Amino acid sequence: MSFYWNIFGPLNLGLDLAIVVSFFLLARINRGLQSGKGWWTILRQAALGAILLWTMAGLYVGGIVGVALMARCSWTLFTVALPLLLAYFAVRRVRYLLLAPALLLVGFKYYGEVIEPGWVEVERAVIAVEGLKAPLKVAHISDLQTDGIGPMHQAVLSEVNGYSPDFIFFTGDILNHASIQPQIKGYMGGFKSRRGSFFVGGNVDDLLNLPEFLEGTGFALLDDSYRKVRHEAGTVGIAGLGLDSFADRPLLKKLLSDMGRADLTLLLSHVPDAYPNAAELGVDAVFSGHTHGGQVCLPWFGPVLTMSGVPRKIAAGGIHRVKETYVIVSRGLGLEGHVSPRVRLFCRPNLLLLEIRPKK
Repeated sequence: MSFYWNIFGPLNLGLDLAIVVSFFLLARINRGLQSGKGWWTILRQAALGAILLWTMAGLYVGGIVGVALMARCSWTLFTVALPLLLAYFAVRRVRYLLLAPALLLVGFKYYGEVIEPGWVEVERAVIAVEGLKAPLKVAHISDLQTDGIGPMHQAVLSEVNGYSPDFIFFTGDILNHASIQPQIKGYMGGFKSRRGSFFVGGNVDDLLNLPEFLEGTGFALLDDSYRKVRHEAGTVGIAGLGLDSFADRPLLKKLLSDMGRADLTLLLSHVPDAYPNAAELGVDAVFSGHTHGGQVCLPWFGPVLTMSGVPRKIAAGGIHRVKETYVIVSRGLGLEGHVSPRVRLFCRPNLLLLEIRPKK
């Protein structure tokens, strides 16, 4: 009942059917118990009952999968069950105008599952840092989390290579299932940088043996380590924190101490929650992903869920300033996998092409 199909397709189709059937079954039972109530009251109660049922299932499963199950329930009820219900009343009561909102909901589903997830926003930005002698260019990619390479991914590759960046930073979460590993590895090997490409692991990267996967791609794994690179702009120090180390202040302090003086100090961390320690320790800029910008955002509210402890404004993505540190959070390119609804709403995929200039 989705416009996409992946390795989890059979499971997700079964879940969608179970969600829709549970809603209509509850409506039928409710109608038998409360025959005097109006249809809309009965259906509203059935919807609440279905949400409660699947919320309990999500809480039982727990973790990210449990949250994804609850999100899938809401999305399926809104974009599948409700259009079916409207179509039923349109035919049953000969009120064909009800087909219009049903079709609008289906169109909304198509937009969220097909159009926006493939509509990448290429963001070009400039920041200034003291101590640099010349500008340098960075391409920031995060949360590829894909089920296969499509036109949007090829456009990203073309944009990055056309930018001719000095550095490429990939802040974790490559794919949603290991079966497409060869395809994704080949794709990553297509990115070219002038001075180095660096990677830190994310939540879903435990599907892979990262050192083996990254071999031959041109990306260096930077989990809990650092590199110093000489550039015409000055010495660039790049530290990386692994997924389990994002809050480890002593480790970050040691990495920065071992790195020694650099004209530009950068930190890569999949989780943006690393930025408070980085700001206190004088890091010039932190590059992160993880939040997907919320993946689903509401007008005038922002991300519904960020799975992060940072302020909502930062988790929503973009470039922010905390003390003297830039906090740069990518909305990512991909989508949550497994049973999550594969949808983006008012939160387009994001590629950042950044120029870091000397501060005048």
